[in-house]
Amino acid sequence: MQPVKWNDIKIERIGNAIERRVLWGSKGPSARLTIVGGTHVKKHSHPAEQFTCILEGVLRMEIAGDEVTLQEGDMLVIPPNVEHEAWSIVDTVLWDFFTEVREDWKLGQNQYLSGDQ
Repeated sequence: MQPVKWNDIKIERIGNAIERRVLWGSKGPSARLTIVGGTHVKKHSHPAEQFTCILEGVLRMEIAGDEVTLQEGDMLVIPPNVEHEAWSIVDTVLWDFFTEVREDWKLGQNQYLSGDQ
């Protein structure tokens, strides 16, 4: 087993405002996303529990009707099957980890990430 560097993982461009790098594990993916300020990630849900950590920037989220603003160093756990959406206030870099394989991502079903600006 060898370590992996984020910069060695291929960048996926999703729309004009989001870049994603994904490290796939057998039980769930880990992803580093770069989101242009002013971008909206549409409301969605998934069966995987989601752990989000803000590495740079500011992200406002609405989770099951509750609003929270995350800044650099903040972490949040989103329960499985809970609807959520996000707005990047400024250019933001975040790390997401999921507890289950994201079949939607594997199938390229990530339109909610297209990023309205």
